[in-house]
Amino acid sequence: MRLFRRKDKKKSNDLDDFPTHHRGPLSAFPPTYLSSQLAAQLPPRVLQRIFAFVCPHACDETYETCEDSASDGGCMLCDLRDLAHCVRVNRQWRMNAVPVLYHSVRIDPVHYCKLEAVLAEKRKKTSRFDRNGIPEDPAQARLRLFRRTVRDDPTRLGKMVEFLKIPYMLRESCHVELAQTIAVLPNLHYVDLPEGMFADEPSFATLRLEVQARCPNIRKMTYGRGSEHSLAALASGRVWTHLEVLELNGVNIDPLTMRNVLGSLQYLRALKVSDSQSLSDEVLVAEDGLPSLPPLEELVLKDTPRVTVAGLMDYLAWLETQEALKVLTLKDTGVHPSNLGDILSVAPSLKTLAIQSKVSEAFPHAAGVPPMSSKSLETLRFEIQGASSAGPYASLESGYYGYLANSILGGGFPNLRTLYVLDDTMPDQLQGLPPPNAAFSATRVRSSSFTASSGRPNIPSMRLAPEGGISNYSPSNQHLRPRPLSNIPTANRFSSNNPFAAAAAARAPPTHTLEVFTKSDEMGKWNFARVSSVQAALEPPTSPGFVRDQSRRPVSGYGFGADVAGLGWESGEARRSVMVGSGTGAFLAVPGPEAAPPGGRGSTDSWRPRSSGGDSTRGSRDLWR
Repeated sequence: MRLFRRKDKKKSNDLDDFPTHHRGPLSAFPPTYLSSQLAAQLPPRVLQRIFAFVCPHACDETYETCEDSASDGGCMLCDLRDLAHCVRVNRQWRMNAVPVLYHSVRIDPVHYCKLEAVLAEKRKKTSRFDRNGIPEDPAQARLRLFRRTVRDDPTRLGKMVEFLKIPYMLRESCHVELAQTIAVLPNLHYVDLPEGMFADEPSFATLRLEVQARCPNIRKMTYGRGSEHSLAALASGRVWTHLEVLELNGVNIDPLTMRNVLGSLQYLRALKVSDSQSLSDEVLVAEDGLPSLPPLEELVLKDTPRVTVAGLMDYLAWLETQEALKVLTLKDTGVHPSNLGDILSVAPSLKTLAIQSKVSEAFPHAAGVPPMSSKSLETLRFEIQGASSAGPYASLESGYYGYLANSILGGGFPNLRTLYVLDDTMPDQLQGLPPPNAAFSATRVRSSSFTASSGRPNIPSMRLAPEGGISNYSPSNQHLRPRPLSNIPTANRFSSNNPFAAAAAARAPPTHTLEVFTKSDEMGKWNFARVSSVQAALEPPTSPGFVRDQSRRPVSGYGFGADVAGLGWESGEARRSVMVGSGTGAFLAVPGPEAAPPGGRGSTDSWRPRSSGGDSTRGSRDLWR
C-alpha cells in the first residue's frame, strides 16, 4: 500500500519580507566586553550627542512645518525606532536618551524607505476572511500613541516636548487628539496647527483657547484675513508674550494698533507681512509716545505698497536695528530698486537681500544714483521685470541690471557669493562682454568697440557721454555717438568723467568667487540641461546631528525660507555660472561640471541623494503627501 504524505507548505519567514538593510548589518568589529566598559564610562553630554546622530530629526529646532523640515538624509521613522531601542539598553542610556527622544517630535505618515511597502501589505491583512480590509491610518495611530504616552506622564515627558510637527492631513482632521495632546505640553515652542485656526474660524475656537491657556511659550504664530481681533489681543501683553516669529497674511487693521502689537512683542526676531495695507511708514517711523519696534533679524515684506524707503531708513536709523537685521525681502513694495544703495548703507550686518519688483520706467541715470555697496552681503536675489503696461519691447529692466553689474564690478560687494537675476546676459556683463541686444532696444546699445590694451568689449549698459555723463540712448538721439574708451587703461575701467569713479576708486576690484543663477522669467522656465545645485552647510549650530536636504539653501532660520529664497531657482530651473574675479575689474567664467545625461529624475546618478532606507529621494517622498 502506497502511503501518500501531504506536502508541507513552505512557510515564508517574516524576516524575508523585510529589506536587507533592516536585518542588522554584520559589523567588521563586533562589540567586546572592553567596548561595553568604555561605553559605560561616557559622560552624559557625550551620550546625548551620540543619540542626536542616531536620530537627527530629534534636534530639529526650526520653525518650519512638517513638510518643509523633512530630511532626505534617511528614513525618520527608522531613526526614531533606533533611538527608542537605545532607551531600552540600560538605566544610564535611558536617562540620557529620553530627553533627546522627546525634544522635537515628528508624526510621520509613512516610512520613507523600502520598509513601507512591506508594512503597507501587512496592514491589509486584518483577518483571515478579510485580507484586503481598509487598514488603520498609521499617522493617526502614532498621534494617539504619543497622546497616551505624554498624558500618562505629563510632569516628566510632557515638559520635555518643545517642538511638535504633524503632517497636513492629520492636523486638519484630528482636532480633538491634537487639543488633548497640547494640553499637557506646557513648554511647547512650535506646533503645526490647522489653517482655520489662523483665520479665527468658529470651529477652531476651542483649539485656539486651549493653545493660549496651555502653551504660553509659543514662539511662532500666524494671523490671516479675518483674525484681526485676535491679533489686536497681543497688544495686551497677556497672550504669547514670547513670540519670536510673526506672520501676517492679508490682515487689515489700524496702523496705530499694528504699532502697539509689534511694540509689545519684545522678543520678536522675524516678521512677515504680505498683502496688507496696514503696514506703512507710520508703523516703522519712531515717534514719541509710541512703543518702539523690536530689532528684527529677518524682515519679509510682500505686496505692501505703503512701505517706502523713508520708513525703512528711519527704522534702520537705530544702532540696535542695524546690527540685528540679517535678512531683508522686498516684493512689490513702495521701495524703488534704485534706492537699494541707501538701504544697504544703513544695514551693515545684512547677509541676504531679495528684491522683486515690476518697473514701468527706465532706470534714473540722470539722478546720479550712487552704486550699491555692502561689505556683509553674501546672497542677493535681484528680480526686476518690466510691467505689462510698458509694452513687450520696452526692455526697461536692462538699465537696472547694468546698474547691478557696475556695482559688482566696482568692488561694492566683496563678500557676495551668490547672485540670482532674471537676466540671461548677466554672466556676460560680469565678464565685460556685450549682451546680445536688439537693434530696436530703447535702453541697450549694440556696440563692437574694444579696448586697445585688452581687446575686451565694453559694457554697454553704462555708456559715457561726450560731456562726461551717462548718455541716454533713445530713438530721438541716435545720431549721438558715444565717446570711445580706447584711452582708458584696463586696470582702471572707471574714468575721471564717470560719476561712479569716486566711489569705485575706494574699492578694490573683485577677486572672489561668485555663483550667478539666471533664468528667463519669473516662472522659472529654462531650456538647458540639469546642472549642479547649490551646495551649502545646512546643519544648525544647536543641532549637531540634524541632516537636511543639501539642495535647499539656509536663507532663513525662522521658517521663511521659501519667501527669501524664492521659487523656481532649483538646479533644474535655473542656469548656474561660476565666476572668479580676475583682479583687473572683471570676472572669469569657470567651466562647470558636465550636465546630467538624459533620463531626468528617473536616472540613477551618483549625484542623486540617497536615504538610509534605499534610493528614495525627495521627489518620491512627495508622492506620499
